[in-house]
Amino acid sequence: MHFGLRKHVATALTLAGGLLASVWGGVTGCATPGVGDPCLPEKVPAGGFSDNETYIETSSVQCQTRVCIVYKLSGDPTLPPGQGGPPAEEVAKRVYCSCRCRSSDPRFATCKCPGDYTCRQTLELGGPGIQGHYCVKKAG
Repeated sequence: MHFGLRKHVATALTLAGGLLASVWGGVTGCATPGVGDPCLPEKVPAGGFSDNETYIETSSVQCQTRVCIVYKLSGDPTLPPGQGGPPAEEVAKRVYCSCRCRSSDPRFATCKCPGDYTCRQTLELGGPGIQGHYCVKKAG
């Protein structure tokens, strides 16, 4: 009987420790997990993307952050290279999970970019729910 009680206490302490670590991570400003993970947009414009634009998909189930960004990529990343798709290296550099790191509207949450990303104004059009700065890979 005592063993079962110890097990429940140990489980409760483990859960409390995990919660404390999560809260502490938010307090200390740790970078948002999942930024930089690979993703592919679910919708691609006819003819592919333009390297003059940034595309934000805000409901990506592939990303922990729910944001898949296509940053200044030319072509369709869902197609193989040579068949309308850009080279795989370009896709890896320009299509990845991101998050909004700055917003002019305080109602919307923001994140902290990892060290190899910068917080850059990427979306000026659209509603306040998507406008703002997003984590973008630093030029390498």
